[in-house]
Amino acid sequence: MKERMKENKEVTKKVDAAQENYVDERVKKITEEAVDAINLVSDVVDMLDKKEKDKALETIEKVLGKLEVLIARDPNLQVVPVDVKEQIVDFPGSVDDVEAAKTEIVALIKAGEVQLARDIMLQLASELDIFVTALPIGTYPVVLKAIIPLIEQEKYEEAKKLLIEALETLVIEKIALPLPILRAEQAIIRANELANKENPNKDELKELLAYAKEQLELAEALGYGRKEIDYKDLYEEIKNLEEILGSDKSTEDIFATLKEKLSAIMTKFNKPKAPTQMPKAAKKEENK
Repeated sequence: MKERMKENKEVTKKVDAAQENYVDERVKKITEEAVDAINLVSDVVDMLDKKEKDKALETIEKVLGKLEVLIARDPNLQVVPVDVKEQIVDFPGSVDDVEAAKTEIVALIKAGEVQLARDIMLQLASELDIFVTALPIGTYPVVLKAIIPLIEQEKYEEAKKLLIEALETLVIEKIALPLPILRAEQAIIRANELANKENPNKDELKELLAYAKEQLELAEALGYGRKEIDYKDLYEEIKNLEEILGSDKSTEDIFATLKEKLSAIMTKFNKPKAPTQMPKAAKKEENK
């Protein structure tokens, strides 16, 4: 089977930096008020255990004040990030390996070996996963205000139960950024830099372009987009670039369009992933 191309060292540096930037971008959206609000709510649970009524009421007022600040900044705000975690899942094989795995998965499912198929399926990913824990700003103030009369009536267990339920409503959003597309983008950014220098090495540019093309093929094989919808224009642009690099034409700015298109695709992926809906069996019509 065909082996994957080795990544250019400069491209590796750019890919690592880009991954850090995507995570930092999410971390920067964490607000001090939201984190403080969560921590204070946890404190209130302890206060209710100790039946510290006045301290609990005073702390809830503080939480409501912090949430009001967030809502005042953006009345349309739905969720506020309070924590960010990252995880990398990176399939090490080639497009041929992916296709072989797909064939094996289909065979296993047909044979009823669903769990064995699942074990292979879980490995067919190459992405930077960013998990954002967020506070649902719309529901929290409502729950906290409902708890106040319970505390005033010293119904601590009822108040505590509602508070714990509120803490459990934290939302976890997942952003899945495909590494093959990110690598292709950074390879083309590097190629663009080199192409605009005096007397660029066309062989090096060809290698970077070939690497980017290979990574796009891997992304497509892994299911990050479809050829006719997401990749058609990219492959056409790559074909044009291959022709230019095989001629005596100038390389100045030849990678700019492909760079923009790849960046646009990464932007499309840089948002919370909608939950996958499980298919439901069709309802059988009852015999009349």
